[in-house]
Amino acid sequence: MISCEPTRRGDQVKVTFALPDGLVTGPVAVVGDFNGWNPGANPMKLKGEARVVSLTLNAGRKYRFRYLQEGGRWLNDPTAHGVERNHFGDEDSVIDLTDTSQFQSDDGGASAQN
Repeated sequence: MISCEPTRRGDQVKVTFALPDGLVTGPVAVVGDFNGWNPGANPMKLKGEARVVSLTLNAGRKYRFRYLQEGGRWLNDPTAHGVERNHFGDEDSVIDLTDTSQFQSDDGGASAQN
């Protein structure tokens, strides 16, 4: 599950990535063009029954990402805003932050979830 919430500055969005713990085994990281596809940059941590990581990303653009599980297994997020074919012949998940009006602000409501 992905949840998005604009920051008070308005030009950034707090994006929380969550995977049910039963879906993956062992370490997993969210990797994408926001972190140079570096598997060590954003490891997910077990919180309750899910593996979770939150990132603050710049609004106004789309980001490609995937989850990388221990052993080199790639996973896409079925709740992503879309998918795009990559140059390896596979698909990347996409999060679209071009229109932040679709997300409620952090000063009065719940975040939009996709």
